[in-house]
Amino acid sequence: MEQPIVGHIHKLQTLIPIIDRCQTEYHDLKVSHDHFSSSLSGNGEQITSQHNGVKHLFILSGQGEIFLDIGYRTQEGDGKPLPPFYEPDICDSENQPILKTLSENLDTMHDKIRPAIDSLLTRLSGNVLVGDISYPVRQMMEIGLPLREWSTRPKVRRALEILQVNYSQLGWSTKKVAGFEPFGVGDQLTVTDDEPIIVRGEFDYFWIENTQIFMTHTTATRRLSYLRNSSASSASNQFRRLPLTWYPHTENEDEPDGVNSINNHVVYLTPQSNFAHYHPSSPVGGGSAEAQIYLIMDATQTPATEGWVKPQSRSGNLRIYPKLDDSSYYQDMSLDPGSVIYIPPDLGHYGLDLLANIISFPGFKPHNMIPIHSS
Repeated sequence: MEQPIVGHIHKLQTLIPIIDRCQTEYHDLKVSHDHFSSSLSGNGEQITSQHNGVKHLFILSGQGEIFLDIGYRTQEGDGKPLPPFYEPDICDSENQPILKTLSENLDTMHDKIRPAIDSLLTRLSGNVLVGDISYPVRQMMEIGLPLREWSTRPKVRRALEILQVNYSQLGWSTKKVAGFEPFGVGDQLTVTDDEPIIVRGEFDYFWIENTQIFMTHTTATRRLSYLRNSSASSASNQFRRLPLTWYPHTENEDEPDGVNSINNHVVYLTPQSNFAHYHPSSPVGGGSAEAQIYLIMDATQTPATEGWVKPQSRSGNLRIYPKLDDSSYYQDMSLDPGSVIYIPPDLGHYGLDLLANIISFPGFKPHNMIPIHSS
């Protein structure tokens, strides 16, 4: 019977079993925890990949600044607007007609498709779209409807079909002035062997490096405050930001998980935002089985949650379900900020009053979040 592995960032020895399990089950990954310190008034220091791969850093405590040069491109900005020294792309002659067609034909779309398009179009102002739209595209795909049912109009179905291919071209902004920019708890940094980053400040971070890839589709940083809140609920405490989410339609015969190797979402887990579920060891759709690491965060140290998550002194719980066919049998684990939990495939779980950076590898696979029902 599978069990979680629990550690804490202030007790580094307790992280060793988590690191060992990750690297045993996922041979291409290197995993660890580290501390960085450099004067905020200095020129910064370089962080590089350690195994010639793609390395993701998840900020646990402290704060810092990252140097972003002229020409740096990002898909942030659909949450809090980017600073004025960023210039958003104007949609090109191929994508602008697609977005226009969608915005003018919402009434022709299937009720299950329309919410994802609504979400996408709220990022559009005139001929400018800002932000990463991979999640609403994934939502459309995961519904499972054949394309012919997405809209009653052939022209709209064709626009939706093209969007499934072109979505990664949209939502970009370009930096016009070089300089350092702040980051903090919950934010993500990414480095490759060819593109190290220059940072300054003092912070702790958990990192995962995929040693078998050397390029990434994500950017050097994804900061929570600049990302859209993506909760399905309109409740005021439903905080959910997606720094690195599943890129759909990138799978092929050789790479059943496509470009996806690591995803992360920062979520306030409540009964409204999640449910008892597991990720199967024989994954739906093939590819690698999904495992997760929960980094439990402190809302008082996470500025992006202000106004969304009420700081509380008590601990939250992670509910574990050893029996996948019986939600009435469970064990509650009390977790404090700084806790790190490895959740293997085939282990039922459910977060209650927890702010967590949930890291998933190879990612949040479509159709692989299986509910646990009462017997």
